[in-house]
Amino acid sequence: MKVRKPIFNEKDLRDGFLPEPPLIDLENIRLVEGNLENKIIEEIKISSSVINKFSLQSSKVKEIKIIDSCLNSSSFAGATINQTYFERTIISKSRFQGAQFMDCVAHDVVIEKSKCTGVSLRFAKLKSVVFIDCDLEGADFLGANLEDVLFRNCNLKNSQFSQSKLKHVSFKEADIKGISIDKNSFGNITVNTGQAIYLASLLGLNIED
Repeated sequence: MKVRKPIFNEKDLRDGFLPEPPLIDLENIRLVEGNLENKIIEEIKISSSVINKFSLQSSKVKEIKIIDSCLNSSSFAGATINQTYFERTIISKSRFQGAQFMDCVAHDVVIEKSKCTGVSLRFAKLKSVVFIDCDLEGADFLGANLEDVLFRNCNLKNSQFSQSKLKHVSFKEADIKGISIDKNSFGNITVNTGQAIYLASLLGLNIED
């Protein structure tokens, strides 16, 4: 599956600082460490930037847009975000535990080596998104629309996919024990043999030789 990479030139980046809320606008910035924990924030815009050790832990954000950027070792844990838009973005070694992303749209996004237990992506629209080596146990994708989404070496135990729409979604490299899913969610998904048997049992199918 192809995911478009962020478009920016690292040579153009300048060292930046984190302005105070309620409005955060970062463009062509290299930011090393920024703390916005437990804040009320109106809007965050990050474009063509590299952000390290950025924390929104337990903050409430009305709107966030991240485009053509890389975030490393950052935290959204416990944050509540009312409107979310990610495009051509790589997020690595970050924390999303218990975060709530409402009205979330993501295109061409890679999330890798991140802790995402209990994250809420209810009714999200995800297209060309790859999760790699992520702990998504208890993640909530209820009612979400997933297209061209890959879960590679991910923990999806006890995750919620009921009422979701799945098109070209691959679970074959994930642990899906305890997953909640219904027959209306099946569009075009890829699973391994063991997962096929497990999902058949969830749907009430009896397999006999």
